Amino acid sequence: MTDNGLRLQDQPDRGELIADLADRFGGRVGIHGVLDDLNRQAIQAKPPAKAADYAFTWSEGDNNTTQWWPQGITTSADAGDVDEIAGRRVLMVGWYATKVEGRTPGTRLSVVDMSDPAEPTYRHVLLIEPRASPNTDAVTMEPVPVHAGGILWYGSSLLVADTRGGVRVFDLDDCLRIEGEGHDGYRYVLPQRTSYKTVNGDGFQPFRFSFVSLDRTAREHQMIAGEYGIDGATTRLVRFAFEPGEPRLAMRGGFSSPLEVVTDKLEHMQGATAVNGTYYISTSRGRLRGGSMWVRRPGQALQ
Repeated sequence: MTDNGLRLQDQPDRGELIADLADRFGGRVGIHGVLDDLNRQAIQAKPPAKAADYAFTWSEGDNNTTQWWPQGITTSADAGDVDEIAGRRVLMVGWYATKVEGRTPGTRLSVVDMSDPAEPTYRHVLLIEPRASPNTDAVTMEPVPVHAGGILWYGSSLLVADTRGGVRVFDLDDCLRIEGEGHDGYRYVLPQRTSYKTVNGDGFQPFRFSFVSLDRTAREHQMIAGEYGIDGATTRLVRFAFEPGEPRLAMRGGFSSPLEVVTDKLEHMQGATAVNGTYYISTSRGRLRGGSMWVRRPGQALQ
């Protein structure tokens, strides 16, 4: 591993807090419970890009909302060795919310069943952070106010980019169903299980986790992370190894260090992944112009 001033520190597991919530709401239903209760219809649409061969739009209310903004994407092909979960092809999309009257509901996850591409169905799940109340024995459910610029589904774990905090980790088996009016209007919530906290060494420009993705082609499956940067801000890519056969990062003494740091000075990065050592990087060019896809092969410059 590379000693370059950046590490991710393993944080405490919140399993006991989640168990208290599960007892309160009648037990965990997991991701399968959500997939069995999808309540929204997406609409197949014409792809806006020539290279794409499929697209869909959200239902009218979700398509027209100005509070919620879709960000990171992951699929059941990331989660396991086959492109299915319980016989379904599943897409997940993270959304962040803007503040209304000084408050934000945080981050939500759209769980989309893509088994029939002509009629995709989905449901929103609210991400929450369980906390022990300092004054009572109650466990509260707090918003997860992150940009969610990238999400990564690996095994039962969902990793969510937290720009300056690092990476938040959720276990999809922990999904809870809340009867009645739900929580903040959501029938299903997913509590945060743990996190990987960014630790920047002395003299190291703090790393921003703008997005994350998965590389399954490496000998050790790896998490790719990168920075969105403009006007001279850092624009780096890093790779962290997963523990072989486990949905968690490889640790040494409670810390994970990157295998590589790439500094190509590529601004406006929105997402990146790697396949057999080659990076594929998307960049944006503002609201009115199309973005670009860059390719960086080992030992070569960006193309």
